[in-house]
Amino acid sequence: MKKIFWLSLAVVLMAGCSDKNSLTIEGNISDAGNNKIFLYQMALSGDVLIDSLKVKSNGNFKFKLDALGEPAFFKLQLSPNSFITLLGDTTEHITVKGQKSSFAKNYAIEGSQGSANVKMLNGKIIALRTMVDSLTNIYNSLPDTEKEARAEAVSQELEAAIGEYKKWIGEFVLANTRSFASYYALFLTLSDNTPVMNIWDKNDQMYFAASGTSLNMFYPQAERVKQLCDMVLAVKAEQRKSAMLEKLTSEANSAIPEIKEKDVNGNEIALSSLHGKVVLLSFCATWDEASRQENRNLKRIYNKYRQRGFEIYQVYLERSKVLWESMLLQDEIPWISVTDLAYTNSYPARLYNVQKIPANYLISRDGDIIGKDLFNDMLDDKLRQLL
Repeated sequence: MKKIFWLSLAVVLMAGCSDKNSLTIEGNISDAGNNKIFLYQMALSGDVLIDSLKVKSNGNFKFKLDALGEPAFFKLQLSPNSFITLLGDTTEHITVKGQKSSFAKNYAIEGSQGSANVKMLNGKIIALRTMVDSLTNIYNSLPDTEKEARAEAVSQELEAAIGEYKKWIGEFVLANTRSFASYYALFLTLSDNTPVMNIWDKNDQMYFAASGTSLNMFYPQAERVKQLCDMVLAVKAEQRKSAMLEKLTSEANSAIPEIKEKDVNGNEIALSSLHGKVVLLSFCATWDEASRQENRNLKRIYNKYRQRGFEIYQVYLERSKVLWESMLLQDEIPWISVTDLAYTNSYPARLYNVQKIPANYLISRDGDIIGKDLFNDMLDDKLRQLL
């Protein structure tokens, strides 16, 4: 009897230990007995079938997976049009209960806060889709003579509904930045697959950034986290570039972005002080061999045109003032050289959206940017035309 007791206890303990090292998805779907149920993992590249089984005659089913290294989205599917989305984490024991006839719309979740949040989010977006589709259909069914009169009212109603939804989503994301549910919330769409949250909208962008930053702290290797962070960085970079180009364009006929930095003697020199001359605004670094080679080429051009009203205002991306001064002496640089000692975070370089060095802008006597990244013969030819 003692042997049987200890054997039974060992089996129970082993089962308990096994559960601690696995993710379980089980439940009951009434009226689905002997139907096949499929479990997919939802990857960025598409859904991947993990397992399938027959639902028992009493409606029960159970999937058991290895413990997850990071949260993952799953699709539990009875048919292509009847499925639910789950968000599993590590060793959760997720329980799903529902009916075959309304499985995709009406089900209960236990044991997974992430999956419960996904269900709530789906309910929110479905309500918004229903409202937007209804208003759109009503408007489209109106006679053309009435559409113009109704257009503004319909537009305001749609804008108010979407605005309220976006406010709710923003609050949800900020309250759940550590959860992949925040990621899920950001990518929900209307019926025509139009995203509701717009990463290009700076009001919405803060929520993408908050979710990406937080998730990256905990799951830096996760595919979805990398995707989200890359999106935020790419959009911000493009917006900075567009803003810079717009600034350069709008100011081209008046004053280009001003630079005031110190030379080796500590004297602050403004770019605008050279107004009336043809100026090459150059960006380089003493630690960059390509920059130093370009400076050797520039000497010939500078000596050729300096007496005709040509000047070079060169911004260095440096960290060490001592090394910078030493290299200037060694390379015998004769033109204006300045730096803010901020290395690749140099403010002038960011102001002019410098992506690589060497780089330059050619500025006319009137202060207009008339060329970019002109080197060697191209620069010589342009200066010969101007001077």
